[in-house]
Amino acid sequence: MPEWIPYETSDEPALEVAIDVDLDGDAAFRAAHPYLITISISGFSIDAGGQPDDTAAEGLFGLEQRAESVCAANGATPVCTVSGDGFYRIFAYATSSDVEAPLRAALAGTGMTVDVRTGRDDAWATYEEYALRGDDLENARDADLIMQMQEAGDDLSLDYVVTFEWSLADPSRLREAVQALRAGGYDVTEASESDDIVAVQETMQLTEENLERARKAIGGVLASFGAVYEGWDPDPDDEGNDA
Repeated sequence: MPEWIPYETSDEPALEVAIDVDLDGDAAFRAAHPYLITISISGFSIDAGGQPDDTAAEGLFGLEQRAESVCAANGATPVCTVSGDGFYRIFAYATSSDVEAPLRAALAGTGMTVDVRTGRDDAWATYEEYALRGDDLENARDADLIMQMQEAGDDLSLDYVVTFEWSLADPSRLREAVQALRAGGYDVTEASESDDIVAVQETMQLTEENLERARKAIGGVLASFGAVYEGWDPDPDDEGNDA
């Protein structure tokens, strides 16, 4: 299932990127989709930072929907979008170059300048240019989840009980991992050897810095157990916030 993560680059001015990180480790999918489709769109109104303004964003969303529909019908999948400096680009990978002609037809006559190009990219070099991994990926996930909570109206000035989850390849070591975490002062959900998840709770304000600090600290304790980070889930600290 696609997992689109947005982030900003360190360029000046920054580019806004959204990338489907679910495709990062899918070697079979990559091998079956060696053709890179680049859709470059310009000629729209921009804000002071070079990004599409609200009016342009509406039109670009419509174009992106058209492109997705054509891709789905022609063995292609959008994997990344990049905007900034007055342009908007959609990158897709396809099983063949046959999708180029229907994309050109579907995106013509929009009042914007649209260019569609196809080329071999067996190594998925363009995807790799924008791919996120490790701490960069988790930091971007954190920022995206915080933004979603803000947009939903959650009060981020409150403290939250954040549950961090880690999976173990060897469930027989789970109790040992729990003991190590408790020895380090962490609040750990009781676990059994039939489980493969360690759940660690920490109360904090939801900031990118706090989440990264906790993730790295817990990960340091669990590193010798071959633990894999699975994400976090927040609940308001009702007791602490009522005090």
